[in-house]
Amino acid sequence: MSTPDTLIPDLIPLVRRFAIGAYGIAAGGSHAKGIGDAQSDVDIYLFAEDVFPPGERSAWTEQLVGPAAQVTSWQRGDGFVEGGTDFWYQGQRIETWLRSVRGVDATLSACLSGQIRRDCVTWTVMGFYNYVILSDIHVMRILEDPAGILARWKGQVAEYPSALRQAIMRQYLQEAKFWPENFHYRSAVERADVIYTAGIVQQVLYALIQALFAFNAVYFPGEKMLAITLEKLKRRPPAFGQRVQALMYPGQKPGVEQLRAQREALAALADEVERLIATDDAKILA
Repeated sequence: MSTPDTLIPDLIPLVRRFAIGAYGIAAGGSHAKGIGDAQSDVDIYLFAEDVFPPGERSAWTEQLVGPAAQVTSWQRGDGFVEGGTDFWYQGQRIETWLRSVRGVDATLSACLSGQIRRDCVTWTVMGFYNYVILSDIHVMRILEDPAGILARWKGQVAEYPSALRQAIMRQYLQEAKFWPENFHYRSAVERADVIYTAGIVQQVLYALIQALFAFNAVYFPGEKMLAITLEKLKRRPPAFGQRVQALMYPGQKPGVEQLRAQREALAALADEVERLIATDDAKILA
């Protein structure tokens, strides 16, 4: 199987053809983050003023790769907001992620001022956090940037924004602390209501993860392979990644005693993260 470094140059002319107006192309995803493996796809980012319709992008891709490409093109939003053209090339899954320059500028402006949001979308487990775009820009490798758009963005995210850090810690610590002592959670534990309690555990852990990445002033890299990136955080509770995984998947038949222990461990972990952050900056919890 070819490597991303050997495949991407072949595909740049195709991706460039998708763009209308000013554009920039970059390599992103797990390979750009240094955690790609044999199961990872190859991510190519195209940021443009506009792009050609999905049907034309698919036709051009099939012309280059052939029918074995299994091309899927999509687009979301009124006008061009985001889209993609995904296909197979030389045995490797390729995903081209297309985003509006105007939209990225607006998202960057919001995040730099501490305005955060999470959208419920099908294709992401935790929800889509608007500030993930800062992480993508921070690690992406610029391939073509004739208008200097990508270089400008990289300069804007070179340092973790203080307002964003404060907003994430405040919001997600509050979310994490809502559930562990909640009456409905305790009642569900006593009923061994696993479907309900599992959702609570997941929600609390995801909130703690967001708070800890912000606390460390490290951009949240996305939900894949978090066991690796969590252990790289300098300031975290001991064995944090292992404890998160143990809470997510206890590996035993669920029962009342197990769920009681799970709730207590979850509450303890939430308290520990809260103390860790409060020690450094108590005003976050005000």
